[in-house]
Amino acid sequence: MPIARSLLLALFAAALALPAQDTGSPTLVITYRCTPDKRPDLRNYMRQAGLQQLEGYRKNAILSGYRILFSRYVDTNNWDLMVLLNFAQYADVEKWKRIERDSPAGLPPNTLALTISVSTYPVDLVRLKAAEPAPLQPVYLVIPYTLSVSKPAYLQYVDDYVTPQFDGWMSEGVLARYEIFLQHYSAGRPWDSLLVLEYKDEESLGDREKIVNQVRERLQSNSKWKAIDGNQQNIRTEKEAIVADEISLPR
Repeated sequence: MPIARSLLLALFAAALALPAQDTGSPTLVITYRCTPDKRPDLRNYMRQAGLQQLEGYRKNAILSGYRILFSRYVDTNNWDLMVLLNFAQYADVEKWKRIERDSPAGLPPNTLALTISVSTYPVDLVRLKAAEPAPLQPVYLVIPYTLSVSKPAYLQYVDDYVTPQFDGWMSEGVLARYEIFLQHYSAGRPWDSLLVLEYKDEESLGDREKIVNQVRERLQSNSKWKAIDGNQQNIRTEKEAIVADEISLPR
């Protein structure tokens, strides 16, 4: 049996042993695109009124948390602003629906007019790990993927292959936090899984390739990890990664 086929079968069999509920926290990922000349206006709104509005929603228990990311570089084919809205439970998403009636995508009409497109993705936060303390000036790398296997099989792949690498990057002191999201309704959508990687600073992101190679070399001694290495293309396809900075309250 070819290695790729046997790997997929092994992942599927292992996935059957996963708990029936492995969904994590409900989240909305909202992406906004604007023309390059409108980027400063959109960024300034989020730094001021937008940030305060989301913080108010958190204090009023509409949100359990949020994250605002602004892409570092102009890219006509990708998002400029990404907002991740976390909810304590699925029933709380109903509260956001009421906000959407008067403020589509959470924006007032004059700010919404700055955008040329908005996309909303209901997702589950399925894996999360964060180091302490949180970095003062993190840099984010956001990577979407399309999947070729079922969600349970992908989660098994994440646990056996992906998170050991992320944990290694954290132990090397370059990665401060990682989040893995799975989309609810992926048919016809541009991605199925989303990785949000928080690097400690600019230097840490610059060391990414070196640390990736070091950790991969160490993991060669892990038989389960090594069996999957080299066959990831049969499980997921990486899409375009975006470097972004966080808009947040002073830490």
